[in-house]
Amino acid sequence: MIQAKQVVRLKCIQRNTRANQEEYNRKRIAAARVCHRNKREALKRKVATIVDHTKNESKKFYKRIQEVTQEFKPSINVCRSEEGKILTENEDVQRRWKEYFESILTSNSDEIDSTTIYTVENEDIQPSHE
Repeated sequence: MIQAKQVVRLKCIQRNTRANQEEYNRKRIAAARVCHRNKREALKRKVATIVDHTKNESKKFYKRIQEVTQEFKPSINVCRSEEGKILTENEDVQRRWKEYFESILTSNSDEIDSTTIYTVENEDIQPSHE
């Protein structure tokens, strides 16, 4: 089905007519339905194997269910340079973090000493009958 859709797509790209577009849309929708159906069946098979293999093992059961139902979350590894540019390369990001922590660790001791710390002091007050 997907290969047929690709053939029709190439045909539509080469000669863009209304009939070719309609045929491509029909094939695209049919291929999407097949993919959705296959995905749903694969998920059902996976859940069935989880239930069969994890009887009386609730911890494993919930862990495997979480693996099945968890959505994809891409990790984003970016930060900003001192000038405000967005750094996306791993080496640039690591270098920027190194610079940041070095600047924090080697900051002037005057800045640390000038920080005022406020504390709440409890006075020893004797309780009264009131």
